[in-house]
Amino acid sequence: MEATWLRGGCRRGDRGSVFLLAMVSLIALLLLGTSMLETAIQGLARSSNDRRQQEALCLAESGVDMAITKLYENYDSINQALATSGTYTDTFTLPQGSVTYTVTAPYAGIPDTCVIVSDSTTWTNREARVRVVAEYLTDVSRVFEGAIFSDSPLVLNGAGAVYPDADGTGGKIYANGDITFNGTSFDMTVDGGIYTTGTANWVPDDVPATSVHQGIAPVAMPIIDIAYYESIATATYTGNVRFDDADMVGLSGVIFVNGDVRISGNYSGQAVIVATGKISVTGNVTAVSPDVDALVLMSPMAIKIAGNSHVDGLIYAHSVVDEAETTISGSVEINGAIVSDVVRTNGAITVTYSDVWDSLPLPGIGKMQWAQVSWEHHKL
Repeated sequence: MEATWLRGGCRRGDRGSVFLLAMVSLIALLLLGTSMLETAIQGLARSSNDRRQQEALCLAESGVDMAITKLYENYDSINQALATSGTYTDTFTLPQGSVTYTVTAPYAGIPDTCVIVSDSTTWTNREARVRVVAEYLTDVSRVFEGAIFSDSPLVLNGAGAVYPDADGTGGKIYANGDITFNGTSFDMTVDGGIYTTGTANWVPDDVPATSVHQGIAPVAMPIIDIAYYESIATATYTGNVRFDDADMVGLSGVIFVNGDVRISGNYSGQAVIVATGKISVTGNVTAVSPDVDALVLMSPMAIKIAGNSHVDGLIYAHSVVDEAETTISGSVEINGAIVSDVVRTNGAITVTYSDVWDSLPLPGIGKMQWAQVSWEHHKL
């Protein structure tokens, strides 16, 4: 039998085989594509679920913060309620959802202790519970022992570095959540350390494995007692204030500003600037004598550092109701430390640890305050 040839030199049987092979290949590609799409969708769903669960956890933690604040300030006569019945319960609502927390004191009959159980429900119906045992202490200042402390997941974008002081201390990064390095050009030393309640996606080469601690318990941030700082202020301002060279000679004590602050220039002396509003660093803020002069910038709202600035001092932003944040834009060098509810970096950041501010009235030093001694997280 003679084969039937088609135009172009192909036999009919060959064309049928090629068509069949093409259809099989197309079906295989469709199945593979469907599988890959399904895997991608599942990954996105898991990521979204993890993010929503993290939101529930953070919301529950805000209930613990609120309870500790009330204990510290005796808001709503919480201490009287505990003395009478041994328990106190309250509920509040934030844009992210609702929180109910209960304080029981003392814990297991131990004086100056309590247990706080905080339950949260987000608007997406995710639930979480945080259980904390707290103790009444005179010093809860552990957050000031490292170069960067973030009370939320920390993302470090681009190049940067964290260095210890001349004694080899303080070159640590801590985050209540995951630590993410976007890029692998971040520099640390053998004296450095990584501390995270979650995980770190990468560790700088020089940091020893023994100095990497993941999945640890959160460390509580000390409360900024606005009324206390106003009562001990050596200078008080009402309204927005700008500080420059002429205003920062011989700083001393607590400078209280009931408003926003803008600051840049050289300073001398030792002082804490407390603002009820935002603090904006618009240029270099440098010490005349770095070994002696000390400055603390403190806000319950936000601290912003813009441009290629150098700052000698401690940056502290914390709130128990809303997340206070420190935003770094540009290539910023800090000789001191950053301690904040949220740390956002939009450029290179270098922090060289310094603790010359230890003689100043920092939160959690020298005044009794409740501090977490144990922490548990439960999904509900």
